[in-house]
Amino acid sequence: MKSAKLALIISLVIFAQGCAYMNARSSNVLEKVGSLVEEDRYAQAQVMLFHVPETHADYAKVAALIASIDRQTIVYEQKIQEEGRALEKAGQWYRAKKYYQAALNNTPDSEKINSAFQALHFKQGVRVAELELGLLVLQAEWLKNRISIQDELALITSGSWLKESRWERDKKKSKDVAKSLAEHGRVALDQDDFSQAEELLNLAWQLNSAPMIGELRQAVVESQQLLAKQQQEIENEQLRSQAESERRQQQVVIESRRKMRKILNVSLLKAVENHELIKALDYVARLKLLGDLDESEQALSQKLRLLLDQQVKESIAQGVEHYGLGQYIKAIGAWKNALALDPDNEQALEHVGRAERILEKLQRLRDSKEGTSKQ
Repeated sequence: MKSAKLALIISLVIFAQGCAYMNARSSNVLEKVGSLVEEDRYAQAQVMLFHVPETHADYAKVAALIASIDRQTIVYEQKIQEEGRALEKAGQWYRAKKYYQAALNNTPDSEKINSAFQALHFKQGVRVAELELGLLVLQAEWLKNRISIQDELALITSGSWLKESRWERDKKKSKDVAKSLAEHGRVALDQDDFSQAEELLNLAWQLNSAPMIGELRQAVVESQQLLAKQQQEIENEQLRSQAESERRQQQVVIESRRKMRKILNVSLLKAVENHELIKALDYVARLKLLGDLDESEQALSQKLRLLLDQQVKESIAQGVEHYGLGQYIKAIGAWKNALALDPDNEQALEHVGRAERILEKLQRLRDSKEGTSKQ
């Protein structure tokens, strides 16, 4: 039987090719090609043009026709894709599938249309499976409730032969449905969809507490426990990795601080030895930002404080000396040098204020004399 079908298919293909071959050699081949194109039968039109012999009267037009059909095929593919997607979006999947199939008859080599058709076919299969499973679950729920009511009725009233027969029939049906649910649950378990597997197998167990269903339920529990353990291990590893990363970063900071402190120590020592007191003050401030001063740094800081006190006193004394000689600008410069080292020195602040007021008075006197001489 299969051999006969294969022979028939081969015969049809040979016949179609023979027809194309004969049509390609007819005088009105271009008219036939035009008719095929109008019917969107691009593949047949191209086959017919392929068989046109070079001796044909219209052979010069064949190349242009082939290029034109290629362009029209591209437009046709775009049209099919757009209209097919519109049908899919409207939920008319069956119509869309038939639409793609009809288009493939016209352009069987179109990868775009075939890809759209295959995608729809897969999506259709998935959705049908979901709907069928939904119907099975509804049937299982209905049977569970029905048998529960029948069990309660059996305890309240005596049943007839017909009722008992229906009861037994429902129980038998519930076993079959439970078996189907268990198979779906097994598939969900294999796909690591533990939530669906647990739901289906629990419902199957309520219909039929068979050992096989119980084993599958236990497998789901064990798989969930294993997954939870793996997730916990992953989380623990992430925490360990994060802690190690933070430790390394902290170590880098500590090492960087250590190197910076070493550099500042050397710079502070040089500044103190060279009496570069302002620089030394800056180095001490930067060392304090890195933490508490160690013993050597404290010793240098104390030595710096003594030098500062001495330099401040000398600057104030120089200012007083200049002030006594009436050299107010030099006096202010000396006192400001003291303030650069000790900004809160009240004595230097008071001297600067007094000298600046005297300079202001002298300036007013000069301005007054200049004004009188001009008059």
